[in-house]
Amino acid sequence: MLDERDKWIAELEAEVDLLRKRYEHLSEAYEKLQHQLNELLRHRFGKKSERFIEPSEDDNDEADPPEDDLEDEWVLYRRKKKTKNKKEILKRVVIIPVSEEEKKCSCGYQKTVIRYETKEVFNYQPAVFEIIEQKREVVACPKGCDGAMVTAPAPLQVLPKATEEFLAFLIVSKLDDRQPLYHLEKQLEERYGIECNRQTMARWMIGLMEPLRPMFNLLKDEAILYDVSSCDATTLQVLREPGRAAETKSYVYCMRGGSPEKLVVLYAYNNKLHKVFVHDWYAGYQGYLHVDGDNFFELIGSLSGINLVNCNSHARRKFEPIAQGTKGQGLAKEALRFFKSLYKIERTAKEQELDYKSRYELRQREAKPILETFKCWLDEAYPTVLPKSPLGNAINYCLKLLPGLTRYLEDGRLEIDNNLTEQQIKPFVIARKILCLLLLWMERMHFACT
Repeated sequence: MLDERDKWIAELEAEVDLLRKRYEHLSEAYEKLQHQLNELLRHRFGKKSERFIEPSEDDNDEADPPEDDLEDEWVLYRRKKKTKNKKEILKRVVIIPVSEEEKKCSCGYQKTVIRYETKEVFNYQPAVFEIIEQKREVVACPKGCDGAMVTAPAPLQVLPKATEEFLAFLIVSKLDDRQPLYHLEKQLEERYGIECNRQTMARWMIGLMEPLRPMFNLLKDEAILYDVSSCDATTLQVLREPGRAAETKSYVYCMRGGSPEKLVVLYAYNNKLHKVFVHDWYAGYQGYLHVDGDNFFELIGSLSGINLVNCNSHARRKFEPIAQGTKGQGLAKEALRFFKSLYKIERTAKEQELDYKSRYELRQREAKPILETFKCWLDEAYPTVLPKSPLGNAINYCLKLLPGLTRYLEDGRLEIDNNLTEQQIKPFVIARKILCLLLLWMERMHFACT
């Protein structure tokens, strides 16, 4: 009788354990789906701002927040009034003199300049496109001597059919001004009467690969030799790439490095083996490397002499959408308060224009205790959430990358996040979203430098 009862109890315990696991699985799935629904509703109908506003104690969602709470304390960038007049760098053509007749006074004396009446007007000189016809002299002996004919040497050019000035115009228009080649083709033909089709311009950009490689290598040396660098990547869909479907995503990497006096920003294209690509690109590098949490950087992070500095802005973004969809207090909003305090310290250092040593001391004095408290909070909060839920993934992300998230404390030259590199790659992302660019030439060039 006891054996049957024990067997019955064991079966009930197994059934309860199975139901508990099923409940946890369904709870995680429900929380994940609810999070996705909140995100879709927010992107469709709500605000996309990442601003964090402290909730009130009674959590009156219908009440308007006070204006002081609208201050976003984690954002470091603020638009400032322009203090320097950039018109000073423009060329100036000045002085309209009084005629000689009017300078003569009726009393017989010569009038002198006592002041100037000044007015500034903007002027624009249209670009000049022209055909340079190179006529090279060919000379020969009139007596017909053998070997006496000489031709003037051809001027050195990067490409045979375009001057360096036109190629510079093409590169700046395509990469910096984000003009697609078919726009340039139409512009040159309608405004200047130049027939230069897009296929020709694309071929010229491909042909610039080898001539520009030494410049790229010199810039890369500057970035590698300095011990603080950063890297970020964005997806890119390349059309008509050999051996790859058009839906296959590749990546464009932005590398930012070099000393503050010689800052270098380089771009590189890669379509496969991203861990190996990043590892090979930074071969020989020693120092700190700002990155996000992508697994591209796992291989290089395991090398001795390279210390990964992870981006706190990415860690914060894991909690922000959860907090936006949560009413009242919650773990996600508690996490945002930690980041808010850390970014307030960074903004203080920026406003006071502290040097690297002073910024290091400020972080050790104020930011380090906050991060230590944040670590304890993460350890206590993680067991209370579902591991596979959005909140569980956010906390696990911070715990996994916590050494890299706190590494910016080690050196005042380091940044709390990788936003400066993201700003450098943003123009490329904007061009990718606005224009349907055919960037197959990047697969052959594997770089574009600024």
